[in-house]
Amino acid sequence: MISSLSQSHLTLLETCPRKFQHIFLEALAVPTGPDQQTSALWGSQFHLLMQQQALGLPIEVMAPADPEMSESVAALRQAAPDLFATAGPSELRQSEHQRTLAFNDYLLTVVYDLLILSPAAGQIIDWKTYQRPPQRSWLETDWQTRLYLYVLAETAALAPEQISMTYWFVRSRDRQTGRLQPESYRFGYSARQHAQTQAALMSLTQQLTQLRQSAAAFPKVDIAKGRCDRCPFAIRCQRAGTASVLEQTVAIATGLDVDSVDEVVL
Repeated sequence: MISSLSQSHLTLLETCPRKFQHIFLEALAVPTGPDQQTSALWGSQFHLLMQQQALGLPIEVMAPADPEMSESVAALRQAAPDLFATAGPSELRQSEHQRTLAFNDYLLTVVYDLLILSPAAGQIIDWKTYQRPPQRSWLETDWQTRLYLYVLAETAALAPEQISMTYWFVRSRDRQTGRLQPESYRFGYSARQHAQTQAALMSLTQQLTQLRQSAAAFPKVDIAKGRCDRCPFAIRCQRAGTASVLEQTVAIATGLDVDSVDEVVL
């Protein structure tokens, strides 16, 4: 039974309701490759390091034996020293800050990597540890950006225009020198954006409630969007034009009778 919704839930529900059903309602696991696991571990360690820093712990001593991570922290400190400052008077500065908001019979849940809150402004900081920043326009419409800003505006005594969210890409490198050079995208907020996000949230949560009340399977994404061939559930949804080894692994791991599926060319 889902009662709490994060940006991951909203993104998947909007992208493909059937995949949402497989992952969040049926709890079907998706295997991850070694590179993904390594990247996820690096990201977790960096987030932990920044959490220790926010608590005032000496992160130089506690940093893992990873030259790139130490270099990333040093480069970020040089690019944005204010992120390493202590909280000022009447200011909240907290790492891994969680907030929930009751909305249309669900709880919207967010966890801010770093929240800096004062009577005049609210800043959401998010660490991104993948090596190539995505398009700014993609992040602007991503559910993480929209949900994080919306929840803060609803739970803080601030107008939407007083709130912002900044992504820091801490593993970004200069293309010419190869040296670490953190990049950032900052997004402001407005009452108009707040109203648009609220309408989108209402539509998605109503859709989810209706789907859960129905006995039918959740609908699949439009095949014309071309997302199925890259999906690990393509075989289960009978949309695999060609099956990858990963798809076969998922089929076996989730109990799908492979012999009942038409032969596909590898």
